[in-house]
Amino acid sequence: MKETSFRSGVTWRGLVVAALLVAGAAQAARPYRGGAVATAYPQASAAALEMLEKGGNATDAAVAAAFVAAVVGPYHSGIGGGGFALVHDGKSGATQVLDFREVAPAAATRDMYLKDGKVVPGLSTDGALSVAVPGAVAGYLELLKAHGKLKPAVVLAPAIAAAKKGLWVTPRYRTMAEGRLACLSRDAEAARVFLVKNAQGQWEAPPLGHVLRQPDLAKTLTAISKSGAKAFYAGPVAKAIATTVKDGGGVLTQEDLARYKTREATPLEGTYRGHRILTMPPPSAGGVAVIQVLTALEQLRPKGFDFRDAETLHLYAEAVRRAYVDRAKYLGDPAFVDVPLARLVSSGHVADLAGSIDPKKATPSASLLAPKEGVRGSTLTDEPTTLTPEPEKKNTTHISVIDKDGNAVAMTTTVNYGFGSCVVAKGTGVLLNDEMDDFAAQPGVPNAYGLVTGEPNAIAPGKVPLSSMSPTLVFAKDDPKRVMLAVGSPGGSTIPTTVIQVISNVVDHGMDVARAVNEGRLHHQYLPDELWVDRWGLEPATLSVLEAKGHKVRRVEQWGDAEAVYSDPKTGLRYSASDPRNEGAALGQD
Repeated sequence: MKETSFRSGVTWRGLVVAALLVAGAAQAARPYRGGAVATAYPQASAAALEMLEKGGNATDAAVAAAFVAAVVGPYHSGIGGGGFALVHDGKSGATQVLDFREVAPAAATRDMYLKDGKVVPGLSTDGALSVAVPGAVAGYLELLKAHGKLKPAVVLAPAIAAAKKGLWVTPRYRTMAEGRLACLSRDAEAARVFLVKNAQGQWEAPPLGHVLRQPDLAKTLTAISKSGAKAFYAGPVAKAIATTVKDGGGVLTQEDLARYKTREATPLEGTYRGHRILTMPPPSAGGVAVIQVLTALEQLRPKGFDFRDAETLHLYAEAVRRAYVDRAKYLGDPAFVDVPLARLVSSGHVADLAGSIDPKKATPSASLLAPKEGVRGSTLTDEPTTLTPEPEKKNTTHISVIDKDGNAVAMTTTVNYGFGSCVVAKGTGVLLNDEMDDFAAQPGVPNAYGLVTGEPNAIAPGKVPLSSMSPTLVFAKDDPKRVMLAVGSPGGSTIPTTVIQVISNVVDHGMDVARAVNEGRLHHQYLPDELWVDRWGLEPATLSVLEAKGHKVRRVEQWGDAEAVYSDPKTGLRYSASDPRNEGAALGQD
């Protein structure tokens, strides 16, 4: 398939069809002499490529893709959400972090999702009370101002056009809309925007090929392109957001929107087999896990390991288990809690974690964290080892870009659950997040994804909820200022393990970047005490070895949507890869 078939002049229907055809087979990534991009949507990738061809850089491309993703992938991300970005300057070699994650409203309280001492199901995921203060618009525009070359009107133009012309409903859209049908149907504005009525007058997911237009969102995006962030955080849009949330029983206010500020941070740094790695620090828990597990693998297998070696996979699973225990014990918003970050990623601490692994058998998760430390044991029963469907509840999107000058962006954004809170601010087209579920509604109790966090992640006004998002940059071994790999993924608690495995596939096994994101995956998260294996993950004989060691294997259909760009340190050619599990596109400049 020629790359030119994805150029911006082609219809979006053609782009989506082409992407779905490509997703059906694992292919080697093609080389590009110019910049390259990978996103979860053909339209977003086309917008990013358009920016590069207009003379923009990696930041212009990433921000254009993010705004388009907000239109065509409302079940994953949107301007009513937030995220993290790593931005690398190819000339200076400097890398900066921007945290534009949502924050808890001023009226949020520690026990706002409890009744009679117990968590009320759905309160933190569905409806207005689940909404945190969104940061996406502030984040995207600040990235553009600090690092971009093009005007906002140019960068937002593809998103505005997408909202006006409409998105073509894909299989992924239908699956997500059907999964959140009841939630979306409860909000009149969300139902009007994202659903259609059947012959009986009931709301249902639109059919494949249905064109879904968003004129209200187009107006909001146009205002942002002309007036900047104030068009979102003040004035009519802010008033509509606050009024909608209040009318739905939520606590977010216009004052919360007006006070919102992004946060700069220092990248979390580590190394893996001679490669410098930069990733997200807290309030990302994902970055900590990435550094801890890769460090443990290098300590435990200093000379490397064979692909899908059963003994090494056991060590990997045990290292991940321990990283998630550290997450539960220590991690939260560093502006509110004392996170012992330097110790957690130190070689000594990781050596202690690795040294506690029994190479012959799995460690029961319940033995790693005592009840007195604030985390309760799992109450989930053992799952069967047969292949069972596991819908991906956590819905996020990732964008990776490396331009011709070596500038790079790894950006992960989200509205949290599929279609966020299922609340659309009336008259604005803005779908609001349900990011409050990423707090510990009750420390030690699993959230909607079975993920357990502790006291450091308790709800507090103005606090940023802990996140698994792990945008990551890997640098060339012989030039620690030159980005070799930009990578990230959605998938909630599985994000760090997806990133870890893509990095290992490239560094340990020399895989082409397309194969690196295609390969099957394994995941553990401490609780529930299960080793997830996707349908492509392991051969039966390897599974048998892991089960013999005491791992409770759960077969899961698939998860994640890794988006990666690789820059060959020897040739300077760039390669991009979009996970075939979904509907994305990997493009580049000839």
